[in-house]
Amino acid sequence: MNKPMDVLILVNGDLHLSPQLLQQSKNADYIIAADGGAKHCVPLQLTPDILIGDLDSISGPLLKEFQNAGVEIQQYPVRKNATDLELAIDHAIAIGATKIFFAGMLGGRWDMSLANIFLLAHDKYKDIRFLLSGDNCVMHILHPGTHALTTQIGQRVSLLPLKGNGENISLTGFEYPLDQQTIPFGSSIGVSNVTVGTKVQIEHTGGILLLVLSTCL
Repeated sequence: MNKPMDVLILVNGDLHLSPQLLQQSKNADYIIAADGGAKHCVPLQLTPDILIGDLDSISGPLLKEFQNAGVEIQQYPVRKNATDLELAIDHAIAIGATKIFFAGMLGGRWDMSLANIFLLAHDKYKDIRFLLSGDNCVMHILHPGTHALTTQIGQRVSLLPLKGNGENISLTGFEYPLDQQTIPFGSSIGVSNVTVGTKVQIEHTGGILLLVLSTCL
């Protein structure tokens, strides 16, 4: 069995420094800067393994710094059929990523933030674990199956259908548990649940769910 591979992808949105992000940046086996996301290397004190994109957002001095440091660069045309983020994710999977942590993925342009989240719900990514670092939260994309998470007691959790209805959802370790219940797409019933244990479990058989876990108690 291949060793699990954690990849950190830096995206050109708002960066929210958190203990989890700082720890993840240290633990990452491989770091990808998606074009303008390269700017986050400065506050995180990182040098990426690769820079990917059309390079229309990275500053000239930072690009030169990466070139001098021997960072691998994959440049694509500005006119292309995939965003820099999608190119970065596909590269991560091609090199064997099993878990991908995103920083700077949200904020700035609403269209890009929403496109980024919906992109992760694509069926081609169903075997990859995705975690998004946001403003006082961490988001998980949950494809059908059983998902166990380590939490703190009293964390606020929202569970939203991202694609289709959330079918046969069972929640363990929450103030409002569910037992094989359906959350229809567009419903707000999964908003603002609360953890009551340090180990929680989400299980469902259909639909793709967005789990938003607050990092503020």
